Amino acid sequence: PGMPGMSGMGVGKKQQHSHDLNCSLTDLYQGATKKLKITRQSVSAGRSKEHTFEIAIKPGWKDGTKLTYPGEGDESKPGQAQDIVFVIKTKAHEHFTRNGSDLIFHVKNVPLVQALTGFEVDVTSLDGRNIKVNVRDIVSPSYTKLVRGEGMPKSKEPGVKGDMILTFDVKYPRTLSDQVKLQLKAALS
Repeated sequence: PGMPGMSGMGVGKKQQHSHDLNCSLTDLYQGATKKLKITRQSVSAGRSKEHTFEIAIKPGWKDGTKLTYPGEGDESKPGQAQDIVFVIKTKAHEHFTRNGSDLIFHVKNVPLVQALTGFEVDVTSLDGRNIKVNVRDIVSPSYTKLVRGEGMPKSKEPGVKGDMILTFDVKYPRTLSDQVKLQLKAALS
């Protein structure tokens, strides 16, 4: 009876219509409400051709999170409508990059003298707080500074956040006088 492995293919599977839901990193950090209006085909009397969705964005949601609204899409026969699926897409942020629940912050143009002797970085968090980060280690090209609990909220663990990871771009002087080179050699030997 029938072809092997073919049973039930396509039976009962509703059509889905996907829409990208673009969210800023701040929306995904703090949570937000998005309103989206769609136009849909309807054949049932009294079913509106336009529908507005009010979507509560939860703190910590990630790229690819799917929100399904059954039967809210185009209707082909009375009572048979597609599901609408919204897929979270993160817009690029000016200062932060997300890596899972961690936030990467790149510190640019750190003068070599500060990279060797220490400095302080002011980071404005996604909720507007000023976080002072003291860097006392020597900053090498692969050095990273971890700030625990200042990353993205974890949607499945309320109250828990990932970490903020600072990376650094050290600015080297273009030239040094012979006298400065000798002083550096003496100091670093």
